[in-house]
Amino acid sequence: MDAAFEVLKNLGFDDRETKIYFVLIKDNNITAAQISKKANIDRTTTYDILERLIQKGIVSTTTINNTKHFSALRPKQLMEYFKEKYSSLESVMPELNRLSSQTREPIKCELFYGVEGLRTLLKEIISRGKDYKAIGIRKEYEEIIGYLTDPFITKLNKFKAKETAIVERGITFTKLRRGNYRYLEKNKMPPVTTAIYEDKSIFIIWTEPYYAIRIENKTFAKAQEEYFKIMWDMAKK
Repeated sequence: MDAAFEVLKNLGFDDRETKIYFVLIKDNNITAAQISKKANIDRTTTYDILERLIQKGIVSTTTINNTKHFSALRPKQLMEYFKEKYSSLESVMPELNRLSSQTREPIKCELFYGVEGLRTLLKEIISRGKDYKAIGIRKEYEEIIGYLTDPFITKLNKFKAKETAIVERGITFTKLRRGNYRYLEKNKMPPVTTAIYEDKSIFIIWTEPYYAIRIENKTFAKAQEEYFKIMWDMAKK
């Protein structure tokens, strides 16, 4: 009985609906007063629950000697009832899947704090060995976080990662073998360094204690790619 009780609850019956259904399949075609007594539920509540079950199509009524009597679907009929519900759901699955595919993509935002936070983030990027674009390679990369030190360069070259970057004119920095660079004057460079890879965008703020914000979202990354293209066209070799 406990297993049947739990199954019916999983199918959407609440506790009192389940009790009344059990009463009705044991003693079909009985009055609300009899149901109330057998289920140990007050009569007003019993009427409310019976009305809900009637609306669901699980309970029906007949009138005998001017008194309403209630009957429930037999177990086999209940099985057919839920099979029909399942078939109805199955028939609209293509439409539901279409709506689901239009669901907004998630957005994830992370904050990295301090020099160690920046190093952790940039080490992660380098370890993935993916191509990336950057706006604002500056002297701070090496002076503050040691970003382009020999071990990191070696890893990126080993992965054959391609760096496409817009660099502040006049600074000294280490280039990748597969690097492609253009230059802008310092007064035209944005104050925040931007890096774009896969569906992620990173913004590094070069004021102490230093911060990096990583946003993971395909649409946002695509917008940053468009911004990069505009800046790339402005820059010179």
